[in-house]
Amino acid sequence: MKTLYKGLALALAVILFASFFGCAASKTPTLDKIKKAGKLVMLTNAAFPPFEYLGDDNNVAGVDADIAAAIAAELGVKLEIIDMDFDGIIMAVQSGKGDLGVAGMTATEERAKSVDFSVDYVSTTQMIIVPQGSPIKTAEDLSGKNVGVQLGTTGDLFATDYIEGAEISRFKTGSDAGIALANGQIDAIVIDAMPADQIVAANAGLVLLDEPLTEEQYAIAIKKGNDDLKEVVNKVLEKLLKDGTVDALIEKHMAAAAN
Repeated sequence: MKTLYKGLALALAVILFASFFGCAASKTPTLDKIKKAGKLVMLTNAAFPPFEYLGDDNNVAGVDADIAAAIAAELGVKLEIIDMDFDGIIMAVQSGKGDLGVAGMTATEERAKSVDFSVDYVSTTQMIIVPQGSPIKTAEDLSGKNVGVQLGTTGDLFATDYIEGAEISRFKTGSDAGIALANGQIDAIVIDAMPADQIVAANAGLVLLDEPLTEEQYAIAIKKGNDDLKEVVNKVLEKLLKDGTVDALIEKHMAAAAN
């Protein structure tokens, strides 16, 4: 009987060993899948200039699109961009709808529970936009006011968590919030610094307050476990940061998005 049990145990161990390594072998590395498909899929929200916006040809342009194109070139594949609502990007990256979430996205601890992030590539702040002549001068003055934000952004999170007594109006895009503020439908906007500059430039009568509300860093969202892709993304970002390309792209697209 002991011999029989030993034989059964050995057979079971062999089956489990084969099953484990068979499953491991069937998991194709992310880069292999991307190269086989011939494309890198970027998820974004094209309403956040200068990082993403619709160009004159109605295609997505911006700092992030150019960075993603550089990553795709490094992999030897074409870039495909999917434009979607910002607040759905993290879940879409998780589910594999796209390879990268590149959308002027702040790397927060909460988001990092759901996705991995690349190295930081832009430092920014949250800012306040108000109409000229507004009594709002500081963040404290936003209490009791109607504050516009872009849905799902860190501006939304800041306004919700830290501005007591404010009514929060959530818009799909920062541009929509800008129009609402210019039309007197809301009292102020909380949004990232560079898109804030674009909103003020596009809407006469709006001004930017001097006081920054936060310090943040943008990074690229990657599905957890896709370490081979993350390694390439970081390699490309570090090169673009070192040679000044990221700064040049910001300057280029600030000008282009303003036209």
